[in-house]
Amino acid sequence: MDIFVERIVAKKKDFLDYFFIFAVFFSALFLFSIVLYLFSISSISMMLLLIISYLVYFVISLRKIEYEYAVTNGELDIDKIINQKKRKRMFSASCREFSVFSKLDLEKHKNEISEIPQKIKAVSSMNSQNVYFFTANYKGKKSVVFFEPDERMLNALKPYISKKIIKNWE
Repeated sequence: MDIFVERIVAKKKDFLDYFFIFAVFFSALFLFSIVLYLFSISSISMMLLLIISYLVYFVISLRKIEYEYAVTNGELDIDKIINQKKRKRMFSASCREFSVFSKLDLEKHKNEISEIPQKIKAVSSMNSQNVYFFTANYKGKKSVVFFEPDERMLNALKPYISKKIIKNWE
């Protein structure tokens, strides 16, 4: 019997996201004033204002990020979805290749995590209560992946993960 479980997690906006949106918005206001000053009210200025408005909408919408986790017969795929339109594969590997799998406790796992240069964060927030992490080789590099599985996903992963690498499962 095939096992397929998927979950979508929306990234919560953090200070950097809000700062970026704020900066884009006020840059657009500055450009609006320059366009109106240079061209007064004309068809060229209206066209430029529409273009600037669309660009502001487009750039701000790029901050709407979701992560999709899919477990299929022991294979875990993590995709990043930008504005519900663009999909990018962040991680894909067999669960049997995980060397560590645990619920995240930053104090306990600080040394384990800090030594690994490649970090993939596919979570709503690193402060979330249900963040798990695992280490595996991805594209030839040792990587640590942070994600937020639910109970169904954890149950689907359990048979494929070696019992000796599971730490702090519950």
